[in-house]
Amino acid sequence: MSEELSWVIQTEDLQIGTTLSFDLTDGAGQILHKAGIPINERLKERLQKKNIHSVTVRGAAITDETLAESLLIDSYSEGSIKAIQTSIEAMQMALCKLIAAIQRNDEGTIAELEDHVGQFLDQAGKDVSAALAVIAMISKNANADFVERVAKRSTKLSLLGVVTSVVLANEARESMEIGLAGLLHDSALLLHPEWFSTTAGHRGERFLEEYQRHPIESAELVNGTKGISRNVVTMITQVHEQADGTGYPRGMKLANTIPGSTILNLADAYLVLVEPLSGRRHVPSDALSYLCHHTAQGRFCKVTMQSMLQGMSIYPIGSTVLLDDESRALVIQSTPGKPLQPIVRLLQTGHLRIDLAQSARFISAPYIGADAAALDRINKTQMHEILWRTDR
Repeated sequence: MSEELSWVIQTEDLQIGTTLSFDLTDGAGQILHKAGIPINERLKERLQKKNIHSVTVRGAAITDETLAESLLIDSYSEGSIKAIQTSIEAMQMALCKLIAAIQRNDEGTIAELEDHVGQFLDQAGKDVSAALAVIAMISKNANADFVERVAKRSTKLSLLGVVTSVVLANEARESMEIGLAGLLHDSALLLHPEWFSTTAGHRGERFLEEYQRHPIESAELVNGTKGISRNVVTMITQVHEQADGTGYPRGMKLANTIPGSTILNLADAYLVLVEPLSGRRHVPSDALSYLCHHTAQGRFCKVTMQSMLQGMSIYPIGSTVLLDDESRALVIQSTPGKPLQPIVRLLQTGHLRIDLAQSARFISAPYIGADAAALDRINKTQMHEILWRTDR
């Protein structure tokens, strides 16, 4: 579905080398630049000489999610997107196969998982933004059964962990172990679907004790899996440990945990806020701002938070935002050191690419649209609350 509207493009936002899908004309209708021809410095000089600082464009704004997704895919190399999608799909299938083996008490192996995590790691190393775009497109099927939901969420945790590790410039082996630990860390939840039942009005002391032990139970479940390393098993037990020692199951502080577990701890907190196994979702940019606040309070590793923002920005890749003129844009790339100024593409005719770090334009708010009823905002009064804990 689309709507007819007009919007203003500042000439300083016309990026050299990009193309428009419409002719640029002056007030008299004279064509200044034809559609499909790359913008060059000569055009910008001509506009400046004519004292033209902005152009008004009329057209259709994209409001359909499918079209927005198509624009997101179009922002990266087709080969990279396909390779990343293939590795993720294969990873999910391998994870489901291993989970089934664990549930049957059969001997499993992580060889297949390692192979697919390695393929994703290779692609993420080539294009972090493309990897995050594909992660953002992983479908959220509300009707999926519990096993599928756990598997899909574990896959996302693994992928976010690997991408953050890549941004941190960790060695490939460490990134691989982070990916494997992320995939397997919630194995024990599959034995306790009642914990996430909408009819379970529990959360008593017994639940707390059992739930806080699930990282250890997960580690015990996968410990016999062929090829799994001691580091991966240890990392699984530490995903829910907080930097300030307030986590579980052992209340360990940052200095006593494996570095990879701090990455998974932050990625898990983010996913609990934006894609919980049960309960309402929060706006992603609110979630990241909120996690920045708690990182400043010492609850998460600062280096890890900086690396996550370097890859994602405050407005995550794949999210839709409102710019200062109320036009909608799609975030396609972060800007290192400037988390509030990512690179975006307008969701309007021409799909203009704007590097907000090099422009006077700015993001005024996240665009929520049709998801408004399903999403919660995190307001100032909630900033000090511990919203990511699933053991409460």
